[in-house]
Amino acid sequence: MYRYYKKDEFDVMEYDFDSIMEFIDYLDNTPTNVDIWDLKELGSSDDDYEFFKTHSLQEAEALCKYGYHEDFDKLIKLKVNLEKYIKKTYKRSKQYNYYVGYAPDVKAYLEGNPLSMFNRENHKRKHIDIYYNLAVSCRTTTNQIFNRGVMTLCLTEMLENMGFSVGLYIFSMLKRDGQIHFAKFNLKKSGERMNVQKLFFPLCHPSFLRRLVVRLMEETPDIKCGWTHDYGFPCDDYTIRQIMDLKENNIVICKPEEMGVRGYNIVDDANAMVDYINKFTSEDIKLEHLKRERKL
Repeated sequence: MYRYYKKDEFDVMEYDFDSIMEFIDYLDNTPTNVDIWDLKELGSSDDDYEFFKTHSLQEAEALCKYGYHEDFDKLIKLKVNLEKYIKKTYKRSKQYNYYVGYAPDVKAYLEGNPLSMFNRENHKRKHIDIYYNLAVSCRTTTNQIFNRGVMTLCLTEMLENMGFSVGLYIFSMLKRDGQIHFAKFNLKKSGERMNVQKLFFPLCHPSFLRRLVVRLMEETPDIKCGWTHDYGFPCDDYTIRQIMDLKENNIVICKPEEMGVRGYNIVDDANAMVDYINKFTSEDIKLEHLKRERKL
């Protein structure tokens, strides 16, 4: 679950969780690293509601386990509207007549045509991996987090509906003082149908990072004292690819500022992400800009 190793110029503190319940159980049963943190000044227990959008660590854990519903209708409305304007450019299976097939062509049979069965040319299901970094700056707004999460959920579901096998890998990667704090969460396996309700809180709510992942940092054994000042900085696209050994065509959803997500308008943010993502996608799938006159 936890390992500490050297990767290029960084010392990496890596966690790997198979489920949300495993993550929460680890948080609840692992002591604070008191050599580094003062128990009276833990960031995960701060009472700044505007920053966290929760009142306590316990509330954040409950939302994570049982679901966050307050803005879910807003998510669905935005996602439905966004999906209308994502261009689908995939090849459909081509039907043709042959000696064998999945269904008879009655007309061809009555005419005595030996090619009296419908067959279909099936295209191999292609695979796309999306890597979503939960980490954001302390200056990142709630709207930036929400808009980036909505667009990621929309993109993942649309690619699946278009016939692609999509792996959505959710993680937090922050760096400070030559160290990287890297936590991975297995919330959607490749080929598994997406559960939007399950992914909503981790991707779209600030408390998953700012309370739960921060709490994980406070329990990390090899972390240096410098992390107590600001809990690190979100890694950029290049560093993420370097640490995770990603291929060039993998899609990385990195910090909102790097992708041009400003949090003022969902259409503008979606278009900024489209421009960023299109740098790494193949010709099999290209995304169009949304029409700016739409009120989302």
